[in-house]
Amino acid sequence: MATSRAFERIFIIMLENEQESAVRQDDFMLSLESRGVRLSDYHGVTHPSQPNYVASLAGIPIVPDDNTYDIDRSSLVDLLESKNVTWKAYIEDLPQKSKAIATQGLYCRKHNPFVSFNNIRNDPARLAKVVNASLLLTDVSNNKLPQFCWYTPNIQNDGHSPPNVKPSDFAGSVTYLSKWLRGFLSPLLDNPNFNNGTLTVVTFDESIPYADNHVYTTLLGSMVKPGTTENERYTHYSLLRTVEENFDLGTLRTSDVTASWFGFLWGIKPQAFDWSRHRQ
Repeated sequence: MATSRAFERIFIIMLENEQESAVRQDDFMLSLESRGVRLSDYHGVTHPSQPNYVASLAGIPIVPDDNTYDIDRSSLVDLLESKNVTWKAYIEDLPQKSKAIATQGLYCRKHNPFVSFNNIRNDPARLAKVVNASLLLTDVSNNKLPQFCWYTPNIQNDGHSPPNVKPSDFAGSVTYLSKWLRGFLSPLLDNPNFNNGTLTVVTFDESIPYADNHVYTTLLGSMVKPGTTENERYTHYSLLRTVEENFDLGTLRTSDVTASWFGFLWGIKPQAFDWSRHRQ
């Protein structure tokens, strides 16, 4: 169990549909590893995209595919708010007046899991925290980033459907998203308003071709040792559980309960799961 916070803020960037081996052919993605810690055995939890996004918040995929679903279930947001931990989801190209629409322009609801939960979508105060990503730089400039930040790029910048790149051209998709990520993330990492106390997570929802769903994941921030590698097996449930541990949130009593979490951030070695801690 974590006894203190390893980070004051977490900023999660979810990218799309690439095998780790393909991503690691790109120079910029390798340079991120040199600045942070590579999780060499990190995996998505299922296929296709949307169940991975939902599982990252709920500890269970819940939905079977990329169609529109309205979910009546608790999520990480409930845990965050129960402990007064601030949060916001920054979604590129999010339509301000129709956040729950299936698609509009470069926005896809399937990559915005927050609006699928009924108690977020139907609560004006909560829905107001799901914002167009254009507001991010304003929050950074005003030093008002919340403690939990989620960032979904649009369907081109995330590598899913970049222009003039065939779906089968995985190298082309990586090149496109890498160029976008360099321009987006590099200035943020050099900005104290963003970077101080922030654990930045760069990961992918799933691996295509499916293979073993092994995806690229790198953690950046002052709390990690640059240029290192962690070889423990992790999944999106591990990321969820790490957030829960850091902010002392408890669990959702789903797959987050048994997930290995990023104990290395606290100098803790992986420990055997103990059900006695979760009987309450």
